[in-house]
Amino acid sequence: MTCVRGCFFLSLTLQALCALPTVAAEPLPFLMASDFSDMELVAWRIEQGRQDKANPLLEPKMPWDAGGVFSHGTVLKDPIDGRFKAWQISTPLSRRFGPGTWRHDRWLTYLESDDGVRWRRPRLGLIPWKGHPKTNLIMELWCSYASVNIDPKRKFPYEMFIFRYPGYPGASGRVKGLPLPEGADKHPYGLYRFRSRDGINWEPTVGPIDLNTSDSCFIYRQADGSYVSFHKTELPAFPGGVTPFDIADGGVRLIGRRTSPDGLRWSDPTRLVMTPDWRDPGDTQFMELCPLKVPGGYVATLTVYHNHTQRIDLQWAASRDGINWWRPDRRAALPNPPLGEYGGGMIWPMRQPVPDGDRLHVYYSGNESLHGDLFNTDKSGPRKLKARGERLSRQSSSLPNFGALCRATWSSGRLWALAPAIGGPYVGTATTVIRDLADRQLLVNVVTRKGGSLRAELLDGGGRVVKGFSAEDCQPVQGDHHRVALRWQGGKRAPKSAARIRFLLKRCFVYGFGVE
Repeated sequence: MTCVRGCFFLSLTLQALCALPTVAAEPLPFLMASDFSDMELVAWRIEQGRQDKANPLLEPKMPWDAGGVFSHGTVLKDPIDGRFKAWQISTPLSRRFGPGTWRHDRWLTYLESDDGVRWRRPRLGLIPWKGHPKTNLIMELWCSYASVNIDPKRKFPYEMFIFRYPGYPGASGRVKGLPLPEGADKHPYGLYRFRSRDGINWEPTVGPIDLNTSDSCFIYRQADGSYVSFHKTELPAFPGGVTPFDIADGGVRLIGRRTSPDGLRWSDPTRLVMTPDWRDPGDTQFMELCPLKVPGGYVATLTVYHNHTQRIDLQWAASRDGINWWRPDRRAALPNPPLGEYGGGMIWPMRQPVPDGDRLHVYYSGNESLHGDLFNTDKSGPRKLKARGERLSRQSSSLPNFGALCRATWSSGRLWALAPAIGGPYVGTATTVIRDLADRQLLVNVVTRKGGSLRAELLDGGGRVVKGFSAEDCQPVQGDHHRVALRWQGGKRAPKSAARIRFLLKRCFVYGFGVE
């Protein structure tokens, strides 16, 4: 049973409560399909993110990020000083490595902002660049997927898990501060753990960590001090899913979940938590799952790879327990603009959405580039794939990630909604599973359009309408309410016999509900 905190109501008299239609508070729990036993003439509405007027927030400019202000890192609002901060991967201009392939140099850089919009590159003296004695570089070649967790109570408040490749061409071969493995002259590729007092000067503590994944992995520290990781894993492609020009060479990318009590010992094997199904196009694959805890469970951006077009966009996913995930719809919440615009090729989100008052931001690197060079037939081998007048490549490749820092914003608690499937005067219904409703008040998060309304009726365990709590007895809700109480002729609190709620939607969007 999901309960909603009512601390804002405790200081109000009953008379004042009845006169107050909405109350500013945390969002109500979001909706999931499992909340309902029956739905008729309703479907899921996906809210698309509002692009920031200042986009792109930070474009390639310096020699070390001229090839792309990329992602694979963390953006957050620091609980210690309240500033927005970013630990993200930047790349200089990439170089061709072989036929149809590229070498991608990846450096870890640090950014700061007072408002989350105007970002600056602090001039630090940690790693110089030719002609630039002070840069915002904080970790040398090769870096990827920086997961930063902050706990002000720790001696070293800042903690980072990050992939390092010390043996990468041009890299030092060492992770400074860690001893070499016995008999080795270089540190191996893998996931390393660092700590810091200020988030800028980092020292390694251990690595490589045995996590059994080598790419696309974000790690999250939970309230009890344990850890959970969501990472990309691969299986042989599903029937009909092979794309000859994809770099995965006959694999399908899926999302796995692992847990750890201390960040060192990880569960194995991975637990698959996000896979495409029969409702998805045959080329659907998943790169990342980036969750955020909210009232009712978890919401997450899902990085969706469309193999046939070599594009990446974002969908929303939801879970009550962080294990069983559901997608309210298969349409993008953050779609690609036309190719040539930032994000027209790929949209790579940072480690998790960032709460900011009544808004929820998703910071991302909007890439102009596609994932692969699917029309490169010159160096694709002796065969050329034909597709309705086009010739497609057989050369697996991964193009440089030329992109800029951008963000999109949603209203907190309004990422998706139930909406009528027909619209106009037609009414859709959604009936909940059995819930503990006795002597409780029903709150909804709803927006109605012109001529629209939301009503509800209460049913007993047998599905019969409770007297005094029918749809006709319900005072219709109209307008824009993040948190409004429903009322009936029979009262504002559910009687003991109430066990289900049947919502009646007419030109309205229901984003969430709760009882208190």
